[in-house]
Amino acid sequence: MSEAQPDPAEPTAAGPPTVSAEAARARVRAVAFDCYGTLLQVEERDFPHYLQALFDEHAVTHVTGEAVWESWLEAARAENRRDAADPERPLDGPEPPFRPFSETWPQYFQAAFEAHGVDQLTPQQGFDRLWQELAAAPAYPEVGAVFAELVRRGYQIAIGSNADEDHLQAALARNGIQLGVVLSSEAAQSYKPRRPFFQQLCTQLGLEPGEVLYVGDSAYADVNGANHAGCPVYWVNRYPDPRRAQQMTSQPTYTAPTLTPLLHHLPP
Repeated sequence: MSEAQPDPAEPTAAGPPTVSAEAARARVRAVAFDCYGTLLQVEERDFPHYLQALFDEHAVTHVTGEAVWESWLEAARAENRRDAADPERPLDGPEPPFRPFSETWPQYFQAAFEAHGVDQLTPQQGFDRLWQELAAAPAYPEVGAVFAELVRRGYQIAIGSNADEDHLQAALARNGIQLGVVLSSEAAQSYKPRRPFFQQLCTQLGLEPGEVLYVGDSAYADVNGANHAGCPVYWVNRYPDPRRAQQMTSQPTYTAPTLTPLLHHLPP
C-alpha cells in the first residue's frame, strides 16, 4: 500500500533493477519492511469498504464509499501536484513541505464529502475511521516465521513506513512486533518514494543502501523509491493489479506473492 501518498495516474516505463539479485545476495545485511500491505493486512483497496461501513452506520445512502474514496484520492493528488518541485521528476529536487496524515487526511475528507454532499459526517470522523483500521490491522500469517528466520540468520530487521507515528506504533504493539529501528514518515519528515526517507532508514541501520534489502508492496512508493535510493528491492505482489506494475520506473530485484520466498534469496 502506498499509505496515502497516491500513486501517479500515468503509467511509466520500467528500467532494470538498481541492484542485481547476485549483488544483493552477497551484500545484504539488513531487511527493511514497509508496513501496511506488506506486514499488516490493510491495503489501499480496502479503504472504500471501510468508508462504506462508516456510511452504513450513519445512514449515508446517496453515495458509495468507492465514489468518495476516488474523490479523496483526487484531493490528495491535487495537493501532491501543488507541492511537487518538478512534476515530471517526482523523486528529485527539494523535499516538498511535510505534513502528517493527521493534518492532510481530514482536509481530503472535507473535499470529498463536499463533492458528494455528505453532511451526516465530519471530516474528522472519516479520518478517525481510517486511523482505527490502521491501528488495528493484523499481521499477515507468514510474518512471524519470516522474522524469526531472518533473526536466526543474523540479519537486522527494520520497518520504514509512510505513516503517522501514533497509528503505526499502535498497530505494531497490537501484533507484538518490537524492532530496534522503526521509521515512520512523520519521524523522518519525508515520504516514500523520496530518497531522504530511505537515506534516514539506512543511516539508522548503520549501513549503505546496497546492504539494505527493502521489502514493500507499492510499485510507486516502495519499488521506485528504494531503487532510486540504491537499495535492492523485494516486491511483495499479493494480488494481480496491472496498473501497479505500470507505475514502476525500475524493476524490483525480486518479486513474489508473499514474504516467505524472501528467505530463498538470502544465504542460509
